[in-house]
Amino acid sequence: MPYVIAAPEVLTSTGTDLATIGSNLSAAHAAAATPTVALVPAAADEVSASIAHLFSRYAKDYQARAAHAVAFQEQFVQNLAASARSYADTEAANAAVLQPLTAIAGPFSSAIPTLSGQILDLLNSAIAFVGQLLNSLINSLLPLIAGGLAYLTNFFFLYVLPVINLVLSFLVIL
Repeated sequence: MPYVIAAPEVLTSTGTDLATIGSNLSAAHAAAATPTVALVPAAADEVSASIAHLFSRYAKDYQARAAHAVAFQEQFVQNLAASARSYADTEAANAAVLQPLTAIAGPFSSAIPTLSGQILDLLNSAIAFVGQLLNSLINSLLPLIAGGLAYLTNFFFLYVLPVINLVLSFLVIL
């Protein structure tokens, strides 16, 4: 049976690291924008002007797609932070369910007459907790899975496909 172990602190730390990576990438994209988007032709002939225009157009397309990637990355970080909060809330609910159990375990010999009512209450609490846990897991894991699939799809269309198109366009010019 597979188990999922998630530490909210690790998820929060990972979200912070991803946000730092995202801001570094945004700074790199901004630094590269001016020299690549406004490319000056190497000479005054038509071929140089066409190639400069082609590269400038690809640079503009790249900057637009990079902006989409940054927006997606920010959304991914937000989903990761929400999942961390959800896991922390679930841990708090687990602790709350266990508190009545530890209170019962101490004076066990004197609690035998009232034990059946307390067990029934504990079972009802456990059933309610399992329902909350399942809702929490569904609400936190589905956006992560969907986000991961969207990230992979976006990566292909934003980075791999433009490079292929650039190479093919360059080969056509030659």
